[in-house]
Amino acid sequence: MLQTVKKQWKQILIILTLYTVWSIAVFLFLVRLQGLDITLKQFGTGNQLYINFIHTIIKGAVLYYILIYHLIIPLIESRKWKTIIPQGILLFVLLTVYEYVWNFIIVHPEPTSIDYTSPKVFFITAACLDFLIILISYFVATLITSNEMRKHKEELEREKLKAELSAIKYQINPHFLFNSLSFIYTKTLKSSPEAAHAVHLLSEIMSYALDDWDEMGTVPLAQEVEHIKKVIEMNQIRFSHNLKIKYYEDVQTNNAYIPALAFVTLVENAFKHGDLNDDKNQVSIELIATKSKVYFLVSNKKKTGPKEPSKGIGVNNVQQRLQLMYGIKHSFSIKEDENYYLNEIIINL
Repeated sequence: MLQTVKKQWKQILIILTLYTVWSIAVFLFLVRLQGLDITLKQFGTGNQLYINFIHTIIKGAVLYYILIYHLIIPLIESRKWKTIIPQGILLFVLLTVYEYVWNFIIVHPEPTSIDYTSPKVFFITAACLDFLIILISYFVATLITSNEMRKHKEELEREKLKAELSAIKYQINPHFLFNSLSFIYTKTLKSSPEAAHAVHLLSEIMSYALDDWDEMGTVPLAQEVEHIKKVIEMNQIRFSHNLKIKYYEDVQTNNAYIPALAFVTLVENAFKHGDLNDDKNQVSIELIATKSKVYFLVSNKKKTGPKEPSKGIGVNNVQQRLQLMYGIKHSFSIKEDENYYLNEIIINL
C-alpha cells in the first residue's frame, strides 16, 4: 500500500515538473513572439499573473495525471471502453464547466471589450484544446505502457533464467534420472503394473517441470490441466486411492496461456499440507475457462499433527509471475484461518 502511494506521488511530481517547464517555455515563447505587453494582457499583471500561472500549472498537471494514469493507461491495458470512455467524457464536461466558471465568473465577472471572449468562442476553443490534450495524453500513455511492457518482459526473462538455474542447481543429470526411471518402469511393468504406471507418471511430471518453455515461461492451459490430472493420479496411487478429492473442470477455450506450473504448484501444496482423508472437507480443485476468463480454485482443510517445512517459495513465485504477465488483468487471493486454506486465481484474457 505504501509503495503504491509513493509511486502515485512520484508520478504526480514528474508530471507537475514537466508541465511547469512546458508552461514556462510557452510563456517565454509568447513573450518573444508577440512582446511582453501583449502577453501580460493575456495572463494578467502582478499577483494576477502569479495566480493565473500557478492555477494553469496545477490544473494541467492534475488533468494529465488523471488522463494518463487513471483513464488512458487502464484503457490500453484492459480495453474496457464501455467503462472508461464515459468517465473521460464526464471528466471533460466537468473541466469545461470549471473553466467557464473560472473565466466568466471568477476572473472576468464584468467583461470589458479588451479581454472579453464570448461563450461561443470559449466552447469552440475548449473543444479543440480538449482534443489536443487527449492526443498528447494518449501518446505519453502509449510510451509509458510500452516501456512498462518492455520492463515486464525483461523481468520475466530474468525470472525464467533464475528458475532454470535453480533447476540445474538442484537436479541430478536429467538423462541419468530419466534413464533410471525407464529402467525401473521396465522392470516393474510385469510384476507390478500400478507401480510401473506410477513411475511413468513421475517421469512425465518431472519432464514437464524441466521442459524448455517459451520465452515468457508460459504453456497452453490444456497442457497444465493435463499435468494437474497426472499429479492427482500420482498421489492417489501413493495413498492407495484413498484420497478425498473433488475435481471440477469446465474448459471452453484452447487459446489461454498461463505460467507453467502455476496451477500444478498450488495443487501440490494442497496435497503436501492438506488433510486428504476427511470426507466432509475434501481437497477441492475447480477450473473454469472461457474465452474471456480463467478461474482456478484450490482449497483444503489443514492436516493436524507435525507440519512439513515450507518457505512459501512456490506460492510467491506463482504470484510474481502472474503479476508480471497479467498485471491488473488478474487477481490472486489467499484465504487462510486455523483450519482451512484457499487459493483463488482469476485471469481476464
